[in-house]
Amino acid sequence: MTAASPVHGQALERLLQPTRAAAIDSAAGTGPPEWLVSGRWRVLAQPRFAGMHGTEIERFDLASGQTVGAVHDTAAGSVWIPFDLEEAYANYVTEAWRSRARDRALGPWQLAAYYRVKPLLPRSWWLLARRAFVRWSGLPAFPVWPLDDSVFRLVSFYAHCVLLAADVPEATFRWFWPRGYRAALVLTHDVESADGLRVAIELADLEESRGFRSSFNIVGSDYPIDDGVVRELQERGFEIGLHGLHHDRSLFSSRTAFVEQLPEVADAARRLGAEGFRSPSTHRVIEWLPELGVSYDCSVPHSDPYEPQPGGCCSVWPYFLGGVVELPYTLPQDYTLFTLLGSKSIELWLSQVEAIERRFGLVQCLSHPDPGYLGDRDKRVLYAEFLEAVADRSDVWRPLPREVAAWWRRRDSADPADPELALGVMRRREAHTYASLEPPAR
Repeated sequence: MTAASPVHGQALERLLQPTRAAAIDSAAGTGPPEWLVSGRWRVLAQPRFAGMHGTEIERFDLASGQTVGAVHDTAAGSVWIPFDLEEAYANYVTEAWRSRARDRALGPWQLAAYYRVKPLLPRSWWLLARRAFVRWSGLPAFPVWPLDDSVFRLVSFYAHCVLLAADVPEATFRWFWPRGYRAALVLTHDVESADGLRVAIELADLEESRGFRSSFNIVGSDYPIDDGVVRELQERGFEIGLHGLHHDRSLFSSRTAFVEQLPEVADAARRLGAEGFRSPSTHRVIEWLPELGVSYDCSVPHSDPYEPQPGGCCSVWPYFLGGVVELPYTLPQDYTLFTLLGSKSIELWLSQVEAIERRFGLVQCLSHPDPGYLGDRDKRVLYAEFLEAVADRSDVWRPLPREVAAWWRRRDSADPADPELALGVMRRREAHTYASLEPPAR
């Protein structure tokens, strides 16, 4: 984790907030960050080698062939970790791991050429080109798609170390969601055209009839914005977010461009009453996101190899980037599922929902109301089927994105007597596994 990282302080501890103090010796080494690998789990951090004596609880392999181990000293009542837990967490959620990854993402000049040529060629040509690129590049080894367990495993490992160091079989921690909900589900839409904004009303009808409300992220300057549609959505309890000023990478193309657009971004957010932001095509520079002046951002994927800027934070939970709450989108986008991959089924969405609920995380569905997306009747039918399938999950909280951001701030600083706050249980398991995280009774 560098000084420029927007993830500050004890971010991993801030996420779990265990109620039991424990002696854990976790610090950075002296060399550059590198991958520490344990089975299918990989951690990017600066390894350290001089540890204490005791029972090894995990061993990590390095590219050099050396190994380092996490050790439990039962006599001293402490656990020694061969890397900084906080550094490892920050390197996941800020996508700092990209500096040590091999991928086939487009470079800056290739992206610039892509956006110059894109308006000149038909949509059908670009679809063929993107499908060919997907076949050529394949799926990366990291982050795993569609679900990467790296942060979940780091949190479970951290909880395991807390329990070992405290010599207790279980302890409580601050639960992730209000009133003991097992998980949360939010629906977000990126509106890329005036036609998409008109279809937004139809999507709102579908969602409202099934007890949902969602957020519609509108581009600030690329198309005429129907104020009547915006007003109707807001009056019906839906949320309006900002989807940048232009649907291209101009905001994040350079530091100069970013600074120049910030006043217009702030003005567009005020006009729309937007508390949240998603960057067009999820282009992003993580270190700049806290400067957007919004309550929350949802530009960072959990794992998405199909975007022009692939990557992922590997987390199923929100986290703080400076003063901004980051809400990662955690389901494959509708365009990826129905168009690029050509699926005629919602099974991948539903299996992902199940997996995230088992990990007590945030399910965020990112879709588009425009033609070529849910603006097409066949895809809208699939979306309605998805809504039907998830409508009866009584243990899943269904807030607006702004409500998730507000809760995450409240949870972060809440008084233990807060009636919305619940305590989960972290429990030691059998040897060679980490602690389980268990929800409170509702």
